[in-house]
Amino acid sequence: MKRNLLTVLVVLIAISSSFAQAKMENKDWGLAVRQTWLDYKTPLHNNFDKYGTDFENMGHGVEVVFSKAIKNYLDISIPLRLGANSFPLDSAAFRSTPATMFYGADALLKFHWPRKKYFISPYVVVGAGGMMNNKEKKADLQFPAGIGIDFRLGEGVYFTAESQYRTALTDWRSNIQHALGFTFVFGKVEPPKPVELPPADSDGDGIIDKDDKCPNTAGLAALSGCPDADGDGIADGDDACPNEKGTIALNGCPDTDGDGIANADDQCPNEKGPKSNNGCPVKDRDGDGYNDDIDDCPDIAGTVNGCPDADGDGTIDPKDKCPNVKGTLELDGCPDTDGDGIADKDDKCPNKVGPRSNAGCPEMKKADAKRLADITKNIQFKTGKTALKATSIAILDEIAALMIKYPDYSLSISGHTDSVGSAESNQKLSEGRAKTCYDYLVRKGISSNRMSYAGYGETQPIADNMYKAGREQNRRVEFVMFVKK
Repeated sequence: MKRNLLTVLVVLIAISSSFAQAKMENKDWGLAVRQTWLDYKTPLHNNFDKYGTDFENMGHGVEVVFSKAIKNYLDISIPLRLGANSFPLDSAAFRSTPATMFYGADALLKFHWPRKKYFISPYVVVGAGGMMNNKEKKADLQFPAGIGIDFRLGEGVYFTAESQYRTALTDWRSNIQHALGFTFVFGKVEPPKPVELPPADSDGDGIIDKDDKCPNTAGLAALSGCPDADGDGIADGDDACPNEKGTIALNGCPDTDGDGIANADDQCPNEKGPKSNNGCPVKDRDGDGYNDDIDDCPDIAGTVNGCPDADGDGTIDPKDKCPNVKGTLELDGCPDTDGDGIADKDDKCPNKVGPRSNAGCPEMKKADAKRLADITKNIQFKTGKTALKATSIAILDEIAALMIKYPDYSLSISGHTDSVGSAESNQKLSEGRAKTCYDYLVRKGISSNRMSYAGYGETQPIADNMYKAGREQNRRVEFVMFVKK
């Protein structure tokens, strides 16, 4: 049996070593030191219903494991173990040998998760090995299979936990082995040295590709391997005019007259001129001392940026809406006598401050506007006639006083009737009553140019003509004071 065990171990080691040398030379080596516990009772009595090993009948030992990586996920390992244990002699009475020293060795294949990449690396082991003790002096051939986990503690250092079921060819010698310990991995892979090749020169211009800015086009050493078709010292790829000899300042484009403007952009390529004049010489067509390139009015002599300003207000005549009257820049050269922000030409009251909404004239006081609206409701006429009742005279006098108080205002007078009678007679009556008021105010000294009157008959009622109260409201004369715009 001992001879068979040694034969199997030698064969496994030889196969593993030759596979490792043939496939994965220079890979990591490993050394592990572990505490082991052996359990023969559980497999002997099929005592697996306790969900684990019977710790009362365990032997102890130590194990040293040498390993070599074959691939990133596969190692071959040789565990050597030494310890003390009692070995069963039968299964019925569980007679056993007295505690005795044992020693053994295995050849194992270890399939594991890549250890360098992850903190936890589970693995599976299978193989063959043997065990011998000092009492019996015979070897047990065993075939272990197990699982374990490597916990990475640092670079090349792992804590290992492993359990195996070891099937023995000798009766009553199948056992369970548990192990805890540390694994050390060393021997890094040396990458192969790269093959040195002569430097490449794809375009054959004598400049190697790594130094050649144009590796696929033959060029000049002075231009880092790039061509220069026009010979102006600028590589074709950077030359805006690659077929015309030019200057560096103009990206390789020519400048015949030397004014700093490329011929392609120069309207006068043979005459020097500023860029502001498109490369053409500057002239002063109107002779006002302003060259044409800065003259806002190159064909009319002037003093303000080359333009005339007849009234001297700083607004040039082409933009001056009041070119013969001195004004302000804000009002396009027009004056504002009363300073209300409205040009005199648009101000109906140029000498009085007023808002734009009232054409520049002062607004009527709210009390006066209310008074006008209230008193005009009381204008009355004799029934069916255009003659005023005596009570209306005082009202018209008050309206005349307001017209005098606001000389910039105009007055519109409109007459209205109810729907009693014919439309024709109502129209005539409304006009007559409006004119009566108009004539009275003229006699009171109000200019006719400031007033207008009209009759609208029954066409603009403000109440229902079916009722007496409504008809009384519709019989009215309306007075509106306003500023003409």
